[in-house]
Amino acid sequence: MDYGLGEGSGTPAAATAAEISRSLPAGVSDPAAVYATADGGGAVDPAAFAGLARELGGVAGVGKVADPVGSPDGRAVRIDVYPVADPQSAQARALVSGPLRAAVAAHSPAGTSAHVGGTSAVYADVADAVDRDLLVVFPVAAGLIALILLLLLRSLLAPVALLLSVGMGFAATLGSAVLVFQHVLDRPGVAFTLPLVLFLFVVALGTDYNILIADRIREEMHHPGPARAAVARAVRHTAPAVATAGLVLGGSFASLATTPGSEQIAFALTLGILLSALLLSLVVVPAVAALLGRALWWPLRPPAGREAGPEPGREAGWEDPAVARAERLPTS
Repeated sequence: MDYGLGEGSGTPAAATAAEISRSLPAGVSDPAAVYATADGGGAVDPAAFAGLARELGGVAGVGKVADPVGSPDGRAVRIDVYPVADPQSAQARALVSGPLRAAVAAHSPAGTSAHVGGTSAVYADVADAVDRDLLVVFPVAAGLIALILLLLLRSLLAPVALLLSVGMGFAATLGSAVLVFQHVLDRPGVAFTLPLVLFLFVVALGTDYNILIADRIREEMHHPGPARAAVARAVRHTAPAVATAGLVLGGSFASLATTPGSEQIAFALTLGILLSALLLSLVVVPAVAALLGRALWWPLRPPAGREAGPEPGREAGWEDPAVARAERLPTS
């Protein structure tokens, strides 16, 4: 994630940071560090690492390299490396995980082991771990969600439709964040933690909203009448609760935008929640249910009707205009 220097804040700290950034590399306040030790654990001579320091200084993206410094016990050497990019930026993570580590591996003195540390290196390792975990978390979580939907809805086709709906919301939210921050605002990219955060919140909450509307649709389809009328009744009864929950939660996440460095998370979570609640759950899922009718609940389809009588929420002599219009549509 990219963090600015607080331009426009007018504070002494911001003015000092701006002056430093004009005179020194961006990484001067938080350098990457190369730590080296002897393979056998013996003493090491800092002068032996002068060649490594020169090679590190020639790596593209490195602004300055400090002289090698030995530890008090003489068993380790440290070389501070100051990148030209913000240590918390994507450029700095790419630098330490790629060219910098390659240079260290190629030019370390014989008989020594050297490693790259610092904030950028930690973020790079965390980003790699998150990428690996997503390859495991996404399929496992999708399988568990599908199992829950299967047991709850007692259908094979409905869980597929709901999972596709949630996946569309996740992809649309992540794509919108990339479009806004990377292409419109010209940022280097989005935070590497954003997909995981979206999965934890948007996918989970979107699934809840979908379960709420789908379960009500199934319940309404047990009553006499066409499937489209059942969908209309379900939306009429469920939409206020789902829309209110989405608006309140989306507004809560939008307040994160006031925290520096959280703009991407605030934008993505707010958009994802609103898409899930107002578009996917109240438009896409009911539309699919109306198109497929009772076939959506295959193989345990709800009966087309039961004993005659007033439907829930409809008294004798009263007719809901929305439901009446839906009943005049072709029967699914």
